[in-house]
Amino acid sequence: MFGSSPIESWEGAAAYFSYAGGSGVYLWLLVSVALCVGTIVASIRAENRAEAMAKEHLSKTGDGDRA
Repeated sequence: MFGSSPIESWEGAAAYFSYAGGSGVYLWLLVSVALCVGTIVASIRAENRAEAMAKEHLSKTGDGDRA
């Protein structure tokens, strides 16, 4: 298991990418996009609920009539 790398020497290597050319890059891209979109959707839903609750509270108390 260890020592199974086809690379015998690191001399002259500028960079080494373990996922280069594989599907790992696309997997992590998909995961990161899903997390970003999920965060945005959750925050929009929370803001809409908070706004609806505030409007409901203002309509019950009558404080929404004052400017």
